[in-house]
Amino acid sequence: MLAQYDIEFITEKGRDSMVSLKERILLAIYDEFETWATQEKIICKKGCRVCCTQNVTMAAVEGDLIHRHIRENGKMEWFAKKMQQKGVTRRPEMTTNGFAAACLQGDDVESGAYGNESGCPFLENDCCAVYEVRPFSCRCFVSEKKCIPGISAVISESYLAASTAVMQIIEHLGQGEYWGNMLDVLLALSDLPENRQYIGLLPASSADQGRAQVVKALPLPGFLFLEEDVEILGPLLQRIFAHKIEEKNIEDILNNR
Repeated sequence: MLAQYDIEFITEKGRDSMVSLKERILLAIYDEFETWATQEKIICKKGCRVCCTQNVTMAAVEGDLIHRHIRENGKMEWFAKKMQQKGVTRRPEMTTNGFAAACLQGDDVESGAYGNESGCPFLENDCCAVYEVRPFSCRCFVSEKKCIPGISAVISESYLAASTAVMQIIEHLGQGEYWGNMLDVLLALSDLPENRQYIGLLPASSADQGRAQVVKALPLPGFLFLEEDVEILGPLLQRIFAHKIEEKNIEDILNNR
C-alpha cells in the first residue's frame, strides 16, 4: 500500500506576488533535504560529472531561481551562448505528480527521459557554473559508488523514495506553471518582463520553442513510497512542512492557511 499525504492546492495570487515567497520555500526545501541526506553514504565530490547531462527536469520556480542568478551576476550573454549547446529534447508525457497520480490509481505507466545524455551546457572544467542555484534533480544525483558512463548510480531505496517525494513537493509548489526539461523551462521563461535583458541575445523564437516542449506542473496527489519507508522518510517530510517562513510553516503556506 502506498502512503499518502493530504494537501490542498496552493491558491495562485499572481506570479509576481508569489515568486519571492516560492523561491524562499524552494530554498528551505533544498536545505532540509540536504540536511537529511547527510545520513547517506555518498562518495560524490567536486569534479564528478558523469550524471551532469541534459536529461534534467525541473519546475518553473527553479528556473526563476537560475534566471535570477544570471541577471544578478550579469551573465546574460554567457547564458545565451550556453543555450546554443542545447541538444534535442522532447515534451514530457507526464510530470512526477502525474506519474504518482497514475500509480496511485493503479494504472500501468512508465516514466521516461525528456532530454539527452549530452553534457550539461553549464559544465565548465567539469564543475557546475550554476551550482548554487542548480535544480533539485541535480542536487539529488548522487551515488554510493564511483559512477561510470552508461551505468546507473547506486543509491538506497530510501534515498530514491525521499528524493521522489521532494520532487513532488517542489512540483506542487510550482503547480500550474512550466514543468519539463531544465533547458526548455529556462527558454520558456526567457521572455518574461524580468528577463527582458535576453532580448536580442537569444533567437526570437527561443521562448516559443521552450514553451512548446513543457507541460504544467500538477498538485501533489499522494506520495510514492511504501508504508515501511514512513519511519525513515517521515522526519524529512515533517521538517519540510514544519519549516517556518515569516512566522508560518510551509505546510500552512501550501494549504493557503
